[in-house]
Amino acid sequence: MNRLLFRQLKRHFGWQDEAACEAALSAIELGRLDLLPPEKIRGFLTAVAEAYEQGERDLELRSRSLELSSTELTQANQDLRQEAIARQRVIDSLWDTTNVLLQDLGRPTLARDQTNLEQLSNLMLSLVQEKQQAEAAMLRKEAQFSTLVGNIPGVVFRCQLEYPWSMLFINQQIHAITGYTPEAFMGDAAEVHYGEFIQASDLPAVEQVINNALAGDGRYNIEYRIHHRDGAIRWVFERGQVVRSTEGHALYLDGIIFDITEQKHAAERLRQLSAAIEASPSPVVITNAQGLIEYINPKFESILGYQMDDVKQRRLDFFVAHPVDHARFQSLWAADVTPELDWHYDILHRHRRGHELWMSLSISPIYSEEQGMTHYVAVYEDIDVRKNAEAQLVAAKEAADQANQLKSDFLANMSHEIRTPMNAILGMTHLTLKTDLSSKQRDYLQKTSAAAESLLHILNDILDFSKIEANRLQIEITPFRLASVIEQVCALHQMKAEEKGLSLNVTLAADCPPAVIGDPLRLGQILNNLVGNAIKFTQKGSVNVHLERVAELDKQIRLHATVQDSGIGLNADQIKKLFKPFSQADGSTTRKFGGTGLGLSISKRLVELMGGDIWVESTPNIGSIFHFTLLLDKCHEAQLQAENDAHRDAKFLHGIRILLVEDNPLNQQVASELLSGVGASVILAQHGGEALGWLSIEPLPCDVILMDLQMPVLDGNETTRLLRSDPRLQSVPIIAMTAHAMSDERQRCLDAGMNDYVTKPIQPDILFATIAKWVGDKITTPEICHTPFGYFDESLFPVIEGVDTHDVVARLMGDVQLYEMLFRQFLHDYQAADQQFEQLLGSDWQAAERLAHSIKGVAGTLGMSQLAEVAAKLEQRLRLNPGDAGDLKLAFTSSLNQMLQAVAKVYPAQEPTPPEFAFNTPDVMALFDELEQLLQNYDGDAVDRYEQLQLQLKRWPDQKMLDRLGYAITSDFNFVHAQQYLQELKQAVWGASHG
Repeated sequence: MNRLLFRQLKRHFGWQDEAACEAALSAIELGRLDLLPPEKIRGFLTAVAEAYEQGERDLELRSRSLELSSTELTQANQDLRQEAIARQRVIDSLWDTTNVLLQDLGRPTLARDQTNLEQLSNLMLSLVQEKQQAEAAMLRKEAQFSTLVGNIPGVVFRCQLEYPWSMLFINQQIHAITGYTPEAFMGDAAEVHYGEFIQASDLPAVEQVINNALAGDGRYNIEYRIHHRDGAIRWVFERGQVVRSTEGHALYLDGIIFDITEQKHAAERLRQLSAAIEASPSPVVITNAQGLIEYINPKFESILGYQMDDVKQRRLDFFVAHPVDHARFQSLWAADVTPELDWHYDILHRHRRGHELWMSLSISPIYSEEQGMTHYVAVYEDIDVRKNAEAQLVAAKEAADQANQLKSDFLANMSHEIRTPMNAILGMTHLTLKTDLSSKQRDYLQKTSAAAESLLHILNDILDFSKIEANRLQIEITPFRLASVIEQVCALHQMKAEEKGLSLNVTLAADCPPAVIGDPLRLGQILNNLVGNAIKFTQKGSVNVHLERVAELDKQIRLHATVQDSGIGLNADQIKKLFKPFSQADGSTTRKFGGTGLGLSISKRLVELMGGDIWVESTPNIGSIFHFTLLLDKCHEAQLQAENDAHRDAKFLHGIRILLVEDNPLNQQVASELLSGVGASVILAQHGGEALGWLSIEPLPCDVILMDLQMPVLDGNETTRLLRSDPRLQSVPIIAMTAHAMSDERQRCLDAGMNDYVTKPIQPDILFATIAKWVGDKITTPEICHTPFGYFDESLFPVIEGVDTHDVVARLMGDVQLYEMLFRQFLHDYQAADQQFEQLLGSDWQAAERLAHSIKGVAGTLGMSQLAEVAAKLEQRLRLNPGDAGDLKLAFTSSLNQMLQAVAKVYPAQEPTPPEFAFNTPDVMALFDELEQLLQNYDGDAVDRYEQLQLQLKRWPDQKMLDRLGYAITSDFNFVHAQQYLQELKQAVWGASHG
């Protein structure tokens, strides 16, 4: 390389030797234009030009020099050739580099004859600057594109055409919907592929829509599901396009993917809400913010008779019947009313046909985050029947309260009049016992005297409780001796204790004053009650009574008394309810020891009236200690004696209102008679549907519900679930009453929302105790019961083969008439039951199972143990093998027919007597016609006409036909069925009245 050229290259480009020069030139030929900085090329080319000019001058001088030798000349020529070659190489390299730049910039290239060095230098300089500017612009565009793609609320991608759609580009949003970063999808060694995330069931549809786009216009969009890395399923919407070459060949897919999971969920919630409103059993109306109606649901149309076209863009007060309610609506839309507050009123509305009906209306605002309050939703409840019943019940309650107060006042005022004849009986009996009597006469009079004293104690307890209720119980203030009260308590109970082999120990502490001022009768009453209970509940050991002084306050002293026994004891739950009226420890205690639970309640009230407290400490099977304190005035003498007192017996469900839900007529009668016999009032419902009708009344007409399980229309478990869904009815006790005795059945009842469970056949004491357990605090003043409880003369009851007479008599509490009535009812109801069962087995196996269940319960109630056992097995088989009774069918029908024959022997069929009913035929037929017309017009006045017809036919022998019609009209609102039932009833009444 020419020394001068090398010097310039070293000077301008920093190439240190010839090897470096050769390497740089080779790199430039390959396109390394960065080795030729534009700012240095001009200086280098200028230096080269000057060197050439100098060489030309030197050559000219040499040519003129004659002294040059041929050797020197030859060397000089060779050097010049080398310099020319190097110069051409530089020019060629510049030419190649310039053309590369021109191609990159999309401009035409130079021809070989365009090799002017200066022109190339200037052109190359401008091209390098232009390319740098283009690269900078490209970088700016790339940055703008990245920012734009990053701000798009979706996944922007470019991918291959085929599954699994490997990504050529994808933005950061992919991480949000899959849990993977973009880097995981990119490159030949990608960690994951997008197609792998698509739900398997949606993948064919995605492939199909892309294939259609490839075959068509190239555009597509689709919704599908993908799996997130955390396992969640997300809905996405993809919109894409096929990118093609200039020749029309498909190259790849470009598109964008949006996460629409929340929109999908919102749409599903909206769909569910719309369906719920459409199917709602309550009328629903939606208005705009100005209160103009935009929507009514089908129930609104059926209740009020209006169609959407009738009410669109009307206000809600369009349906209101009275001006005062119009004013309430106007206040709702007033500007000063806070829209956040819910609005609720009971309002009388006008039906489209003109009649009025009560509706309970609740209006609430609907909000959106963007616009605030946009609509109102109004929910109606038909309370017409309830409102009418409320007015009647309020009047009835006021009358009942007044009657109850009059009764309490009467009993309290009659205390003297009742005790006077009882004292006369006791006195005369006592005098007669002092005369000469035969042993049999003396025995009779002694038993009479004991019974009279017991009755007097019962009367005293009842009268005391009545006085407490009427706030008439007064505590006497009189001097008396404590020892006298203690002696009387000991004398009264000593013999009973000795009969049971118990030791009765009564002690009075030495620090007790001999006399005090207070009420000796009430103190004796408390002690007698506690001591009597202690002896009654103790089988062996002793009963210890102790009185002591625990405090002295100026003119008063506080006494502490304990009554300790070694009896059966009490647990914590029993102690909690011990001092409540009509409450005892539990059902078993009631059955074994008797009593109705007033004694301790009265004692507690007496102790409180005398300034003290009463409590108990007890351990089951070890014994109890009853404590009470009294605050008494000091006294220096006492000469009075206290009267004896004892516990009493009473009907301990008096005042309890019971809703009996039972479909079997015989079971209805048994339960109703038993409950009425202990002072309860009973409302009857044939099935769950009727029960819901009764319980729609406000206030509630019952305190407790007895619920059969297997019933037509609506069974016990489903009825209970519906009741528990109503906040008003969540606390009403529900007691299951069924022939099922298995523990799993009991658990099903409790799971359905019932509180307790009694089995059929009904045991009165268990039934009464269970009811008292749940509503004991609602028991009111009982009436006096003159019939001994627990003993019945079985000789009055005919023996029926296959019937446990003792069990039935005890269950019916010795009611002879009820005994005969139930067995005759059994004959009437089940005379053709075997044929009915055979038919149901082939057509309705569920009804066949219910029939077996019904007979099982009835047989248990009537002491038919063999029939009850066979029916239970049959019911279980039908439940496990629907429609297949197997060998049990013959056993069942055989046992049933045997019992029907046995009962028929004792109670043969009676001659039919013409039904005792009388009515004004023209009036009844006119009511039939009017009711039929109202039902055809779906007019709500049909309820009033039905009630009038019901009064006219109150002696109609087949009340079930009438009840069925009433349920269809008043509860089910099924006027189509009601028309059918009305025709059947009309034909039956017409036939009966015309022979």
